[in-house]
Amino acid sequence: MFETLTIWTLALTAVIVLVVAAYLIAIAYYLFKTGGSKNSHLGKLVGGLKAVHNNAAPLDRHLMNLGEGLTALRSELQGVDASLGDAAEILGQ
Repeated sequence: MFETLTIWTLALTAVIVLVVAAYLIAIAYYLFKTGGSKNSHLGKLVGGLKAVHNNAAPLDRHLMNLGEGLTALRSELQGVDASLGDAAEILGQ
């Protein structure tokens, strides 16, 4: 009886160790696949983000020019609004 329990205990312990080892190997494989090399998914994502950053760099200068132009247009449109307000008052009387 004691010998049978010892064999079952050792067998179950071996099975548990093998299952845990298999899960740990699978986890290590997927972690390496995700971010372990330049060809990994994470490496490709980093490369894509660098490309977006480099392609978007010239936009800063263009947006500054656009902002300056819109500021000038705003002051002109405020002048037109004041003129139209005066014209509306004259026509309304």
